[in-house]
Amino acid sequence: MTNELRDVDPRKLIPNPNNPRTSAPDENKDRRFALNIQVVGVLQPPVVREQGDGTLMIVYGHRRVRCAIMAKQKTIQVIVKRGDETLDDLAAGSENMMRADMSLPDQWRYVDRMRREKNLTERQLCKALMVTPAYLKRLSMLAGLHPPILDAIELDCGPAERELRVIARAPADEQRAAWAEVWAETTEDGADPADYRMTKEEGEGFDWWDFAHALEHTQFFARDAAFDDALARKHGIAWEEDLFAEGGQDNRYTVDRERYASAQRAWIETQLGEDDVIITSYENGHPRFEEGMRRLWHGEEGPRAFYLDSRTLKVGYVFFERYTVQSAGNPDEAFSASTPPAPKARADISGTGEKMVGEIRTRALHTALDAACADAEPWDLVGALLLALCGRNVTVQGDRTGGYEVRSARETAAATLFPEGVLVRDPALLRTHTMAVLKSIANCDVSMHSGSGISAQLLGVMFDADARMPNMAFDEFLKTFSKPGITKAVEAEGLPGQATSKLMRAALIAHVGEGRWVPEAVGFAQSTTVWREQLVNAAHASARLPAASDDEGDDLGDEQADAAMEAGDPAIDEDTTSQGSNAACEGAAMEEGETKGGFAVLEERLREEFAATPEGREHFDSHVAFVRAA
Repeated sequence: MTNELRDVDPRKLIPNPNNPRTSAPDENKDRRFALNIQVVGVLQPPVVREQGDGTLMIVYGHRRVRCAIMAKQKTIQVIVKRGDETLDDLAAGSENMMRADMSLPDQWRYVDRMRREKNLTERQLCKALMVTPAYLKRLSMLAGLHPPILDAIELDCGPAERELRVIARAPADEQRAAWAEVWAETTEDGADPADYRMTKEEGEGFDWWDFAHALEHTQFFARDAAFDDALARKHGIAWEEDLFAEGGQDNRYTVDRERYASAQRAWIETQLGEDDVIITSYENGHPRFEEGMRRLWHGEEGPRAFYLDSRTLKVGYVFFERYTVQSAGNPDEAFSASTPPAPKARADISGTGEKMVGEIRTRALHTALDAACADAEPWDLVGALLLALCGRNVTVQGDRTGGYEVRSARETAAATLFPEGVLVRDPALLRTHTMAVLKSIANCDVSMHSGSGISAQLLGVMFDADARMPNMAFDEFLKTFSKPGITKAVEAEGLPGQATSKLMRAALIAHVGEGRWVPEAVGFAQSTTVWREQLVNAAHASARLPAASDDEGDDLGDEQADAAMEAGDPAIDEDTTSQGSNAACEGAAMEEGETKGGFAVLEERLREEFAATPEGREHFDSHVAFVRAA
């Protein structure tokens, strides 16, 4: 029996109780589909089966029927299926699961072909495809991509949106040349590397950022221009539209640096006052002052110096003043030639005396601190540490809270807590500024110069920063894992390994879902183990130093020991010499008449230095182990 094509009222079709789609439909997508049906109709007839009472039940095509009703279609065509119905449920499921959307390159080619061959207008295409004009513009631009790049996108290995934006703006010949350079050593003899099609495996590791960077042209936007459209036309600037930029702003741009800069300078000339000038800028974009000029940092009085930022070509200006240049001296301290310099008065105390005062003050300060150590108030100690961190001998690399003429968090804390030179003992104020200073100093950046290292991670343990860690199961982070690394991560979650890193990343993200996943090595808790290992390693390194060095107070020197050993004296060997040297050096005796070795003395000294209280020593003993070097 053959199937039958029949016109029916969609409202009379009966839904299939075994419909594999049970989740709620997306109303916005259904509404767009209904509008599309109003324009082009139902392109693929739903499949139905006639029941014993003559009614028609949908086998698959429920969404088409539902949206046809929304589109107020009086009749639609359906295929009435005949014969064995045992495979209906299987057909319904496979029809939904196996159906695939058009790839982006296919969409680009289709829209481009419809415009060229069918002469369809943008309005017609937007209405039929239910897309915005901006989306069509993007498709048209991306249709000009180098064909192998389109193939990479179809393999799902293409560039991200930002890189795609840059590549699409580049001329086709530049794309082709850059592609040929990348694959020159991969292609076989005689093949054109510009036409090389990458494999799925090659695409997964391809650096699209580097490829896009080679094609990137600096863009100068109309929204950053001081000149108007009339000046733009006068200087021959042809604007292009950045179709990928944010909406709600002027996205016109040009890559013609010379014309853009010429128009900016022409606008500046229209703004010059009697004493205003035009100056150049440094490579970092800051204004470059001519000799005899200096910037006024406060107020808005005086002539203006206009300049173009050498990087962005934006117009800037600053107020300045002129001064008379002398043959020698700092321009910032220059005076008019008619003003003689004031005679320099001799200080009451010389520089040598000031140095002596500093040394005496330091000794007195340290003595006072020692005297206060036993009963100092905790809040006084907090305030003292904050004040000490403001010393001129303290530099914090990577502190983002300070800057030119801007107080750092440490300086702000000191000024607030010591307004009259005496500590304000306000616990809330102390807590606030202590935390602000901690934040300005402590960071977990991986940097040799500005990163805090393990100490910042210990602060995270102290204040439970692990509870504040976000879900780390996102693609950008997981891409930093090696294949063995991502394999361990998924297996730790009870998931099986996959053939590729991409599959394992997707499996882990799906497994975590809306939950939270933070690998152990990423959190803060593991830092305590690292810290203890560092302390032990430091103790080992210190322990090796006394054993490797000879002290002046040894009863038996190197020359004597060597002479005795050469003479075959059995009473002296290397071990006893070392032990005697350490014992004499430290000058300490153990109970029962045994001499304490240098290693034991070092243990005790480190213990005393790191832990000054009985509680501290107990904590130190429970966390630190000393091991003799072999």
